[in-house]
Amino acid sequence: MAPSMLLDDFINSQATTNASCNRAGQTDAPIPATTTGSLPYTIREQPFGTKKHMRVVIMGAGISGLNLFKLAEDKLENVDIVCYEKNDDIGGTWLENRYAGCACDIPSVNYQYSWKPAIWSKYYSESQEIWEYLKSIEEENNFIEKYVKLRHLIVGAAWTDEEGKWKLTVKDIATGEEKTDYCDVFLNGGGVLNKWKWPTVPGLHDFTGKLMHSATWDQSYNFTGKKIAVIGAGSSGVQIVASLYERLDHLYTWVRSPTWITAGFAQDFAGKDGRNFYYSEEQKELMKTDPAKYLAYRKMIEKELNQRFSLIIKKSDDAKVAKDYSDKEMRRRMVEDPELAEKIIPKDFAVGCRRPTPGNGYLEALAGKKTTCFTQTIKAVTPTGFVDHTGTEYEVDAIVCATGFDTSWIPRFPLTVNGIDLRDTWTNEGVLSYLSVAVPEIPNYFSFCGPYGPLAHGSFFPVIEKYTDYIIKVIIKMQVDGIRSLYPRREVTQDFIKHSAEFLKRTAWTDPCSSWFKNGQPGSIPTIYPGSRVSFLRLLKDPRFEDFYMKYDDDNRFSFLGNGFALEEIDGSDMTYYLGSLDEEVDQDALISVLKGTAVGVAAT
Repeated sequence: MAPSMLLDDFINSQATTNASCNRAGQTDAPIPATTTGSLPYTIREQPFGTKKHMRVVIMGAGISGLNLFKLAEDKLENVDIVCYEKNDDIGGTWLENRYAGCACDIPSVNYQYSWKPAIWSKYYSESQEIWEYLKSIEEENNFIEKYVKLRHLIVGAAWTDEEGKWKLTVKDIATGEEKTDYCDVFLNGGGVLNKWKWPTVPGLHDFTGKLMHSATWDQSYNFTGKKIAVIGAGSSGVQIVASLYERLDHLYTWVRSPTWITAGFAQDFAGKDGRNFYYSEEQKELMKTDPAKYLAYRKMIEKELNQRFSLIIKKSDDAKVAKDYSDKEMRRRMVEDPELAEKIIPKDFAVGCRRPTPGNGYLEALAGKKTTCFTQTIKAVTPTGFVDHTGTEYEVDAIVCATGFDTSWIPRFPLTVNGIDLRDTWTNEGVLSYLSVAVPEIPNYFSFCGPYGPLAHGSFFPVIEKYTDYIIKVIIKMQVDGIRSLYPRREVTQDFIKHSAEFLKRTAWTDPCSSWFKNGQPGSIPTIYPGSRVSFLRLLKDPRFEDFYMKYDDDNRFSFLGNGFALEEIDGSDMTYYLGSLDEEVDQDALISVLKGTAVGVAAT
């Protein structure tokens, strides 16, 4: 048949089809299916841009969960969101951690959502004020009623390709009953430092005095005049010691390995010697009434936080300055006990190998006259105290364990895909994570700051906002393009891990120290982002969909094109968006009355 005859047949068939189209872009009768080879194909009777319904479940109502709720309301359509939260309220880390001295080492004005700046009482905020900030956002938006099921714990997650959904097992903590829920996308917002652990000290739970962990703090206990032992010299241990020291009769504590104790982040804007300070009423009024100046202030501090990355690079000028300054400051603050200072100041790793531990007052407490500081391992705990490494026994009123969290990244519950458990895979093969947000061969599963995220790069809030924006873009693509499932390709992820391992050799993070982003193993490769925070935020600006394996709802990946119309032609939105947007409303009738064609000045043809 001649090409012209094919074209005529096509035009005639389209005329017949178009005659039956209504204004909604739908046909009065279904178009007969065509076949490509042996597979039938039927046009979807919907315009291009239609967003299919999806159900999303997120684990955890902390910083990540609240941000998801907010941005989802602004950007998502036709999506149901359910959040399972194990605690009695929202807030995650800042609900759970209420130990003495618990505070954020990031300046308050930079530890908040960009879309909800607050007026803070101090330069570095304590946990209670941070939680109150998060709670005020929840109450203002009624997030619990809309999305959150409190006191519910996800205890299992299973994906099968046959169903194309996540099957979640959820435990009602109050009743102990378990139920099943299903979702298209499963989000892990459970936090990085969440699964706390006791130290492995013989006899610990035989102690008959007060025993507590920093993550389950008893705020009713009175430490005044007591003899206490604090096990742990990380961030929580440092803050606890600095906070309690003045009211104690005697402090016993352990610093088993050298560590850098520094001032807080962005100390140039802090008080004298990097100390915390209360904002004056005049300062708070300025931030409240002049948003532009408040933003400028936040940007100055944020710039200093971002500039810290250069000191992580080995042998850089900034790294040398940071090490010399920190060494000098630690010796100055421990002038009462120079021998102890010599033992705990690191000699073979740089500042930043471990996350720098701010601790105003901590070093002074270690060197204080009512402190016994051990640099050897505790031997055992007795019913009335403890035994040190020499066999000497001490009696104490309380033992505080500030021994951190399980940072192995291994899921806390069975997380299976077609029967294969990620816990077994990561235990046997090591952690494999794509840009810290997804996992190869784990469909429709995304994390907020998973392995290889910016774990020691400054405030989490901008990072959480970027994760959320990234995940929302993925969900929208799945809705519009008719994607049933997607996950990052294994070879792509391996390329990312290879680059990470090689680049991280340039950083202090691979120095011989024990850190939580190396799971306490000095010689292992840290599961941390290989670059600056600014680099990470740029990387997550737009998903690299070319890195993903995708499975579609239909055999034909272009079925989302639908009935030939675009959504803008149907839903009343601007179908000329490509010309740009109008800054203000225009009276179209008045405009046409001026610009419509007339008989005068007819253009020549």
